[in-house]
Amino acid sequence: MKNVLDNDVNILAYVDNDTSRWNKLINKKIVVSPDKIVDYNYDYIVIGSQFNQEIYGQLIDMGIGNNKILQFSVFMDNYFNYYKYNIDNFISSNDTIEIVTTGISYASAGFREDICCKKSFKFAFGSQDLFYDYHTVKYILDNFPQKRNNIKYVLIGLCYYSFQYDMSLSAMANKTILYYPVLKIGHHFRNVEKVYEDYKVNKYIADNIFRKNKDSSYDFKWNLPTLEDYNDKWKVGKEAAERDCNKDYPETAAEYERIFMDYLELLKMYNIKPIVVVYPVTKYYSKYFSARIETEFHSIIDRVKKKYDFQYMDYFRSDYFKDSDFGDVSHLNWIGAEKFTNILNKNINW
Repeated sequence: MKNVLDNDVNILAYVDNDTSRWNKLINKKIVVSPDKIVDYNYDYIVIGSQFNQEIYGQLIDMGIGNNKILQFSVFMDNYFNYYKYNIDNFISSNDTIEIVTTGISYASAGFREDICCKKSFKFAFGSQDLFYDYHTVKYILDNFPQKRNNIKYVLIGLCYYSFQYDMSLSAMANKTILYYPVLKIGHHFRNVEKVYEDYKVNKYIADNIFRKNKDSSYDFKWNLPTLEDYNDKWKVGKEAAERDCNKDYPETAAEYERIFMDYLELLKMYNIKPIVVVYPVTKYYSKYFSARIETEFHSIIDRVKKKYDFQYMDYFRSDYFKDSDFGDVSHLNWIGAEKFTNILNKNINW
C-alpha cells in the first residue's frame, strides 16, 4: 500500500485489530489499536485489508464519517472491471476457443492458457464463486452461438469449500458489482446503489493521496509477497486454512449443489465435456484444512457423479509440487501453473 501513495502523503500510524501487533513498527510507523484513532489528526483512513466489509462497519460504528474512509479493495474492484474486460475480449476474439475455464483464485493462478494444448479462454477470478462460474458460461453459450459451436470442454475449477462459499454473502460481496453490467444479476447482494456511492467517495480520496502517471492513471506498482517471504510457513498455512474453513452454511451448500448440477446440465445440453479440477495447495495449508468441509465436498461430488458424467481430477494434496512452485500457501505461481497445466494436458480425457 505504501508504494502507491503520493510523495507528499504522510502515514501517521497503522491500525490493527490484532493485539499481538500493537506498539510494533511497520515502515518506522507504530501499529495502534482502533480506539487510538481519535488521538490522531488525520485526513483519511485507508482500509488495506481483505476484510474490508467488517473493518468499514467497525469504523462507521466508531463514528468515523464515510467521507474519510478509503475502501481500497472496493475502489480497485470498480476502478477496473476485469470481468467485463475479459468478456469483451472473448466476444471480439477471432480465435477458435475449444476450452473455457472457470473458478476462483486457485484456478486463476493455477491454469495457463498459453500452456494448454487446446485453445482456451479463462474466466477464473479471485473471489468468484460457483454461481458466477455457471452464469458466465451460460451467458456465453446462450448468447453467442458461433463461439458456442467451437467449445468442446469446460474446465470447472473447484476448491473444497466451493459449496460453502457464496460471494454475494461474503466479505467480498462488493465484487458482485463487476458482474452486474454483463449478467444483470447480483445473486443475494442487493445494495448495488451503495457500491456506486462508495466508489465516488473512494475515487475522491484516491485522487488526493495516490501517485499518478502523466496520463492521470494511478501509478500502481505492486510488491506481492511470495511463499519464500514467510518466516513461519506452517503458521501462515494454518491461519489461511482456518480462515477459509470458517464456514458452516447448510443452506448455501444445498443451493450450490443445485447450481453445480445446473452447470453440468447446461453443458450436457450443449454437448460440452465438463472437467472438474481441484487445484494443488502446499502442505502448510492442506495439513490444517477442515476434515468436515473436505468430507462434505466429496459427498456432494459423489452424489452428483451418480447423475452426471464428468471427469474429476483432484490434486489438492499432490506431492508433485515444491515450495518454489507456489506464490503463497495455497496458490501456484507462474512456474507452478506451467507444471500443472502440462499435467492437465496429459491427464484430461480429451
